[in-house]
Amino acid sequence: MNTIPLRQLSAYRAMRDGFLRLDIALDDILMATGRLKTLDDVLPSRELAELFDRAWEAASAQCNDPAIGLKMTPRQPMLGLGSMAHLVLAAPDIKTALLQLSRFTGVISPTTSVALDITDRVCRITLRLAPGQRPAVHHRYDFMGATILHGVQWISGQQLMPLRVCHPMAAPECDAPWREYFKAPMAFGAPEFALEYSLDILSLPMPTADPSIADLSEQLAQRWLAKQGGNLVAQVRQVVSRELSRGDPRREHVAAALHMSERTLQRRLHELGTTFNDVVDDTRRELAQRYLSSGASSPTEMSFALGFSDPSNFYRACKRWFGRSPGELRLEG
Repeated sequence: MNTIPLRQLSAYRAMRDGFLRLDIALDDILMATGRLKTLDDVLPSRELAELFDRAWEAASAQCNDPAIGLKMTPRQPMLGLGSMAHLVLAAPDIKTALLQLSRFTGVISPTTSVALDITDRVCRITLRLAPGQRPAVHHRYDFMGATILHGVQWISGQQLMPLRVCHPMAAPECDAPWREYFKAPMAFGAPEFALEYSLDILSLPMPTADPSIADLSEQLAQRWLAKQGGNLVAQVRQVVSRELSRGDPRREHVAAALHMSERTLQRRLHELGTTFNDVVDDTRRELAQRYLSSGASSPTEMSFALGFSDPSNFYRACKRWFGRSPGELRLEG
């Protein structure tokens, strides 16, 4: 459930800055939809997604440009993260920065979630957008994907480009704007939006790394999350984290802990563009990363702490998440 007023949402702030680049008044477009009384309204995620869809369609029609989302990225790619930007910027390397981004994007932007998936060939930054009354319009993916691209370049201090871009939109008649912008092969009609990078980028040091600021930012982020109560994904992750040591978390148990029916939990997660299984998998992956980095537990101990009934399941999960076995990752950590 979204508890953040529209004006304070990271997605709104980033969009507003991007719209201003082309002298388009986002606030006027949003108010003209008739869905808002003020810009401080608190809207459910599904209504927010529909509102953003309409704003992007209006901007595209106004400029007669189907690729307008690529041209309206905010001047500062970290703008939308607010105080959470410090958590990303203070990370020691790109991998940690992206993991932090994946942890908190959904908390500060209830219509957006970001995940870092590591295979034995590439690392994928996957973007999921909550749908409104229909799947998210492609302009939203263009805008957020372009913002992430610039964010990766900005935090690394290098002009890093993806190896491939997966996009859920149907292939356009002319795909030149997308190919030229991302400077990479485009896979249109994909199940989800993703930027695929070389594994080499993960070990790149962050020019702004600062352990003391990272620790302080982590504390502030946890306090902020506790104060806000988090959005639904964050709440589910908290319950799942508690339940993992007892085995594979069951959806009905998590729903009961959140005082809602299983069907309601499914519906509300769907509105946020995710599923219960996705949240469990993301939570396990984040915890596995922490355990493997610390090196304090054996792979067998980690597998049971993460709710796997058999260590072989943990082994396969690590290969899927990180492209390497638990033993290899433990040695690297």
